[in-house]
Amino acid sequence: MLNEFTMRAARSSDMERIAGLLTTVFAHDGIPIVQTSVELEEEFVAPSCTIENDVKVVELEGKLIGVTYTYFLPSESKEERCYIFGGVLPEFRQHGIGTKLMTWAIQHGESLLQSTGRTLPKYLRTNVSQQNESAPRLFTKFDMKAVRFEEDLIRDLVNIPEIDADPKYAIVSWDSTRNEEARIVKNLAFQDHWGSTPTSSEHWLQMVNGSTARLDHSFFAINQQQEIVGLLLTHRYESDDDLLGKRIGWVDKLATLAEYRKQSIARNLIACALHSYTEDGLTHAALSVDTQNPTGAYGLYASLGFELYRGTVTYERQINPVSSA
Repeated sequence: MLNEFTMRAARSSDMERIAGLLTTVFAHDGIPIVQTSVELEEEFVAPSCTIENDVKVVELEGKLIGVTYTYFLPSESKEERCYIFGGVLPEFRQHGIGTKLMTWAIQHGESLLQSTGRTLPKYLRTNVSQQNESAPRLFTKFDMKAVRFEEDLIRDLVNIPEIDADPKYAIVSWDSTRNEEARIVKNLAFQDHWGSTPTSSEHWLQMVNGSTARLDHSFFAINQQQEIVGLLLTHRYESDDDLLGKRIGWVDKLATLAEYRKQSIARNLIACALHSYTEDGLTHAALSVDTQNPTGAYGLYASLGFELYRGTVTYERQINPVSSA
C-alpha cells in the first residue's frame, strides 16, 4: 500500500540509488541523461546542499521512489535563490508523494532564504522539462509560476565555422592559474543576466575542477593588455554517451565583458571549442540559452548552426524577507 511509504533524511549510502532514481525520472520526462553518484557527491557540498540536512527521500518497502533536495545560493547583491530539485518514479506519481516532498522542500527552502536576514529579493525556483505534465500542476499548488523558458541547443560537428582572427584579442587555452580572474570576468559579464548572482570562489572552483569539467576544451579571450575579456568553459558527460548515441561537448559557461561585446568574441570562442571537440572525436556540441537573453545570444547560436534539442521551464515563488524591525 502506498500509504505505507516513509519520508526520511537521505544518507550517504543512498547516493547510488538516488542517482538511479533521477536517471529514470529524467528519461521519462524527456531529458535522457545518466545522473551519476559522483556528480551528486560534488553537488551535495556545503554550504549549498548537504545530504544530511538538505536531501529527503521517500522509501517504500526498501525501494527509493522519490527524492527532493534544495540548493541554496546566498548572495549579498541582487537577489538570493534556493532551487528545488528531485522527482518521483513515474509509476508512483499521483499518490501524494510529490506533494509531501514539495511541502518539505518549500518550507526548508524558505527557512534557508530567511536565515541570512538580508532584505534582498528572495526566490524559490525549480526547473522542469517542458515535456513533464504532472510537475507544473504540483508547482501551481504551491503558488509557483512559470517565469522563464530555457532551451538546450545542439549541432553536429560537420562543417564547423572557422575562427576569424582579430588583432584586438586572441583566443588562448584555459590557464588554471588565472581561475580567479576568470571568475571575476564571469561575474561581471553575467550581472545583466536574469537569475544570475555572483559566483563565489568556492562554487567557481567546483565548476572548473569538477569531474565533468574539461579545461582542455575551454578557452579565454585575451585583449592586447593580456587581460581576460571573455571565456568558454566546457563540460563533458561521458556517462550519457551510450544512452544518447552522441559524444557531446557542453558549453557550460560562455561570457564576454559588456564593453567587448559586438566583436565576435563569443562566436570565436565557440568556433575554437567546436574545432577542439572535433579533434577529440566528439560528435556534437550543445549549450543552454535563456530564450529571453538580452545579449542576442539565441541569434548567435542559430547562426552557428545550433538547433533546438530540448527545453525546460523555470517556476518561481517569491519569498518576502523577514522584517528587521
